[in-house]
Amino acid sequence: MPARGFALLLMAMTLAACGGLGGEPEILATMPPTESVQRATLAEPDWKPDIENGAGIFAERCVECHGVAGDGRGELALAGSIEPPLDMTERAQVAQKSPLAWFEIISKGNIANLMPPWENALSEEERWDLALYSYTLAYDEELLALGGRIWREQCGDCALPPLIPPVFSDVEYGAKLNRERFGDALTDAEAGAAVAYARMASLAPRDGPNALPAIDDVGQIRGALVQGTAGSVLPADILVQLRYGNADLGFRVAEAITDGDGEFRFDDIPISPDYDYAVGAMYKGRLFSQRISAADLSAANHETTITVFDETNDPLAISVARINMSIEPVTLEDRGAGLYISQMLTYRNETDRVYTSGRGFDDGREAALLVQFPGGARFLSGDAGGRYIVIEGMEGLPDSVIDTLPVLPGEVHQVFLAYWLPLADGAQFEQSFNNLIDAEVIVTLPDEFRIESDWLRQSADAGVGAGYKQYLAELTMDIDAQLRFGISSDPFATSSDDDWVVTSESLPALLFGALALVGTLLGAVAILTRRKSGEIDALASELARLEEDHDHGRINHDLYHHRRRELKAKLARLMEASDE
Repeated sequence: MPARGFALLLMAMTLAACGGLGGEPEILATMPPTESVQRATLAEPDWKPDIENGAGIFAERCVECHGVAGDGRGELALAGSIEPPLDMTERAQVAQKSPLAWFEIISKGNIANLMPPWENALSEEERWDLALYSYTLAYDEELLALGGRIWREQCGDCALPPLIPPVFSDVEYGAKLNRERFGDALTDAEAGAAVAYARMASLAPRDGPNALPAIDDVGQIRGALVQGTAGSVLPADILVQLRYGNADLGFRVAEAITDGDGEFRFDDIPISPDYDYAVGAMYKGRLFSQRISAADLSAANHETTITVFDETNDPLAISVARINMSIEPVTLEDRGAGLYISQMLTYRNETDRVYTSGRGFDDGREAALLVQFPGGARFLSGDAGGRYIVIEGMEGLPDSVIDTLPVLPGEVHQVFLAYWLPLADGAQFEQSFNNLIDAEVIVTLPDEFRIESDWLRQSADAGVGAGYKQYLAELTMDIDAQLRFGISSDPFATSSDDDWVVTSESLPALLFGALALVGTLLGAVAILTRRKSGEIDALASELARLEEDHDHGRINHDLYHHRRRELKAKLARLMEASDE
């Protein structure tokens, strides 16, 4: 399950409540025909979607169009292959609709928007799992935290509804809760937060947040919040939460408040090697957390430290510490011949403050780093989870991506990107940076290409893999930081591990001998035949590497299919020629 969705589920479990909502709501919609839809609409006890299963289905079948975060920025949408679908993280739009409407569109599809029907590919239970998971993508941590406070502070003796019929939108059910439970004292926004919290709690594991089995081995977990920013004072009375359990059995959340020294303590915590443990605290609107390994908890009492930081918006606080690039030729149906470039940028924050730009978005994400693509490049993919926001270039400016993950002091911060760069007779790579560069640069590309640069030097190390070479450099740039180099074709390989491959060194002698003697010509034919065999082996190996990269998620899905078709076509032509 994506981390974001799982975090929301856990937040919904922080309020341990039981019982039902007095007076189930009357049904306001025509009864759907199927038995499972009837049960869902009536909210009978045996109907309860599994949103963890829904998350898996969404990741497998939906992200290419809808994006990993459900924000409509999937690979096909970004490539212009389809119209951008609904942003399922847009709270104002989603709250007007009902999960039942979600279920029906999943089942029947939307041909006008090229969405296929899933009623024959997924069971009804799976479609409900998917519907409720995708519906709750509009719930963020801030919304659920507000909903939890409202239930605790304004309706402390109320029990959360065990099930919310999916025929009701959040707007409709929120109005009912406000009227029946809160005396119409809530604003529309507060009512929406209350129903979001209640709906997420109703979708917690079937046995509820107290489903973990009893464990005899209990201990104390204690620790302290430490101020990591010099000159800043840590306030008292900060809420600290401990989450423990596992995905199979569910999780519990315990809470504690720091004292004047920043210390906190959790007593009688079950200690199990099968559990995951994490402690977190909010400081100045930002979550700081620390994982605890089960091995560390083998001691009777465990102490942990959470370091919190103030923030800085100074871009000089950040530098690019490492640049890794891999370049492959590719032909895309909608773009033509070009280079597929995967890039890993490692940033370093040597200050004692969290770095972010100080600017945020309406959905709660914040702009941390701006990374520009080289001129002419087109974005293909980046990390999952809705972390990146792609900005199309305007007025001659290149496309760029905003990384919304703040850069913490002393931690490795990496940005993974993939993009396409057009290729004619060659390509000019020019990428500008808004941060300082004090980095090791590594560029890997096939032997048929070469780098033209005054500062990048080809490595003598042959350990990068057959058919590839590597260029290295140490680059320091404090002003106008930019990567710039040329990429050109190198039609003759200068070396080969295969004695039967014709290289730039052996080709002149081979041609001379072929012109001089018929016997030599026949020998050359034999050599070329073996060369063809070597090319077939090389293509087969490249196909195998491609499959492995795809299986491990190291290559864009569309690019994988394009590249696979291209390689198989080349392989078929070579094999046909070898049979002649």
